[in-house]
Amino acid sequence: MRAIIPTLVGLVALAATSAEAAPTPSKAYLHGKSYETAAQNVRKSQSYDRLLSTNAAFRSSRERKECGPINDPVLRSDCLGSFSAYEPMR
Repeated sequence: MRAIIPTLVGLVALAATSAEAAPTPSKAYLHGKSYETAAQNVRKSQSYDRLLSTNAAFRSSRERKECGPINDPVLRSDCLGSFSAYEPMR
């Protein structure tokens, strides 16, 4: 019986400390070190799409980055084809 009381006291103390130290969500998703508005996100997306359509070096770089790690030939081909389907070169 004497061992139970100190154990219970220790568990209560641990539970109280754990509750205080638990992480709490504070703000919306932090991208890098600054917040991005919806309008800024749309502008960045439009700029990315424009670069894919007009800049061959940028497009080639993105194809390597996004499709390069794919080992399956069919999936890799589909990945590369998606660039032409959604952002054809102008």
